[in-house]
Amino acid sequence: MNFLLTFNKTTLLISSFFIISIICFFISFTYIQAKKIADIEISINNKTADISKPKFSINSNKQKISVTANEGNFLTENEIMLEKNVIFKSDKFKIYSDNVLFNKKSLIASSKNKSKFVSDKTSIDSNGFDIIENGNIINFKGKTKLILK
Repeated sequence: MNFLLTFNKTTLLISSFFIISIICFFISFTYIQAKKIADIEISINNKTADISKPKFSINSNKQKISVTANEGNFLTENEIMLEKNVIFKSDKFKIYSDNVLFNKKSLIASSKNKSKFVSDKTSIDSNGFDIIENGNIINFKGKTKLILK
């Protein structure tokens, strides 16, 4: 007698349907997850900034520091995250960084990213900085390299 004829056809049909259903479920689940990941990547890449080309200034008794960046995003009413090519510029120096937290009310700026300070005869590379007291004090953070010319 043939081995295939000994199987119960109803059991074989239900088992086949169950296996095919499980395979279809996993394929659709994988597709849905891949679509969600692609949508998240698209939303991250299409992220728009709250401010395009923001400009601020920090005025003190000794100097005026202009602050520019390519993008800015409001974190709170007074705090702005300045991103992409942030430059602090005065008559005496320039500071370059990529991400700087700027408080427009207290005029305090802080960065935890690599920063470069440049003046006439001095260059400082650091892992961040703080500008406090209306630009009168600049504190450099982390590993810092000072170059005197």
